[in-house]
Amino acid sequence: MSGIPESGFLKRHREAWLVLLLAGLTLALFWPARGFGYISLDDYLYVAENPMVSEGLTGEGVRQAFTAVREQWWLPLLWISYMADIAVFGAGPGGHHLVNVLLHAANAALLFWALFRVTGSRGRSFFVAALFAWHPTRMEAVAWIAARKDVLSGLFFMLALLAYVRHAEKPSAGRMAAVFLLMLAGLMSKAILIALPPLLLLLDGWPLKRARWPQGAGAWQAWRPLLAEKAPLIALAAVFMGINLFTHTTGRGEGTPVSLASRIGMVAPNYVDYLEKVAAPVRLSILYPENDVVAWPYSLAALAALAAATWFFWGQREKRPYGTVGWLWFLITLFPVIRGVRLGLAQFANRWTYLPLIGLGIACAWTAAEWSGRPRARRWIAAACGLALVLCLVQTHAQLPWWRNSATIFRRAVDLDPGSHFAQNSLGLALVEAGRGEEGVVHIRQAVRLKPEKAGYVANLGSVLLKLGRAEEALALQDQAIGMKGGMADYHSNRGQALSALGRKDEARAACEEALRLEPAHPEAHYNLGVLLYGSGRAGEALPHFQAAVAGRSGTAPMWFNLGMAYAQLGRYAEAEFCVQKALALEPEMPGAEAALARLRLMKF
Repeated sequence: MSGIPESGFLKRHREAWLVLLLAGLTLALFWPARGFGYISLDDYLYVAENPMVSEGLTGEGVRQAFTAVREQWWLPLLWISYMADIAVFGAGPGGHHLVNVLLHAANAALLFWALFRVTGSRGRSFFVAALFAWHPTRMEAVAWIAARKDVLSGLFFMLALLAYVRHAEKPSAGRMAAVFLLMLAGLMSKAILIALPPLLLLLDGWPLKRARWPQGAGAWQAWRPLLAEKAPLIALAAVFMGINLFTHTTGRGEGTPVSLASRIGMVAPNYVDYLEKVAAPVRLSILYPENDVVAWPYSLAALAALAAATWFFWGQREKRPYGTVGWLWFLITLFPVIRGVRLGLAQFANRWTYLPLIGLGIACAWTAAEWSGRPRARRWIAAACGLALVLCLVQTHAQLPWWRNSATIFRRAVDLDPGSHFAQNSLGLALVEAGRGEEGVVHIRQAVRLKPEKAGYVANLGSVLLKLGRAEEALALQDQAIGMKGGMADYHSNRGQALSALGRKDEARAACEEALRLEPAHPEAHYNLGVLLYGSGRAGEALPHFQAAVAGRSGTAPMWFNLGMAYAQLGRYAEAEFCVQKALALEPEMPGAEAALARLRLMKF
């Protein structure tokens, strides 16, 4: 068919067809994620039980997004995006998943367009964008609602690249201001955009060729104005580094201090880990181990390998600038989240390759194009590149179902690493949530065996046993957890529940009051105390505790229902009706709620 001349329409719109093909295949690949559920790791904290988000797009919600620190981050546009999802699609995970998929497809299309604009190469730009879109490490960023940070900040990153290309074509203060505003929006979605200014300097060297690569005396003269125009971007990055250092604390670890030397020793091996995972994306998991152990011989070998690679690519900056740009892009964009630099000690996270993978794609695509210029090599190179993309599509499609719900993703984590106490505990809780309590107990017990000093696992086991009607065992475990770490409000609140189930109401109230002394806004402690007070005929005293419970955690169906019943007991039927309706919206099959709503509607008149 190659002898058939290409129509003028196709010639004029070839790039548009490639954009549609790329976006369409990306949408088709990740489309099943629309039906996925919440993941119990962060999704509930970020969205489902986040009172700032759950009411949808409201003025108060937007105000809180800009004025409050949530989950150790100041990310107002992230929270507003979740609010917008609820305003458009309603409550539930489906809308959030759909928006993640749409954002990722848009990012792939924008990346292709940006690369085509600056290089003029359709094929190479398409390969880089397709690799970015379809690589198996994308699953986490797209299929996990709490990973919205990556796809949302990625959108502003791609738009900032395009705005900078326009500025490079015809420099102006207005166009540079657009880059600044887009970078600001990206930083308010995820702090990874602190890497944007050095990336733009790389693009100045290639492919924009605004200045020659530094070499010899006076080589920096041409770079001074390029640095000066990016001074506002550099200052913006510095401001957000300060904001994140202020708001963020060490994550899921026990908070053990780690020496500067140990942190430095973690950096080079972690870069090698990421290179291996990108080259061979197998055994992917939502959880990778945290530790602060440094194997210095391996660290020094990894450092030597990275230094050698960097020295090689820098030496090729005139002859093969795409290799230099691609390699340095990878190093720079990964640096803020590399192990030892970031505040937590997680060994790896698939989503953190979201932008770094672009640099490796650029280096590979343009190197492959150079090799394909040799006789008889073009077809082999094209076939290899096509095969790589097909393998990415097939593997991502096969692995996407892991993200269907908490039980499936944590089952995968346990299968890969049965010795992970965190994975065992997470799977156990997910199974309990899915109504498979006895199976869940097995995995939580295993977590306790693997890390017996972790009070949280002991408390979790007690809470699950209470749900299974084993209140005496539950109480003993909560007492054990309090003995291990007595200042945790969760454990005292759980203890109150166990005591209440055993009929020891006075002791239960005392336990809930102790929880509230430790954490005055604790929603479960307020709810448990409210239930105790309401059950003893003290609806007026129970009411403020039920109100605090729904305010502190957007409100579960039982919280809203009991708040409604307290209002009804006090003769406030309109407010009671509203609360019961909220309960039914969250749990349409809630026993007794429909009958209570009917009674309340009669009592209003």
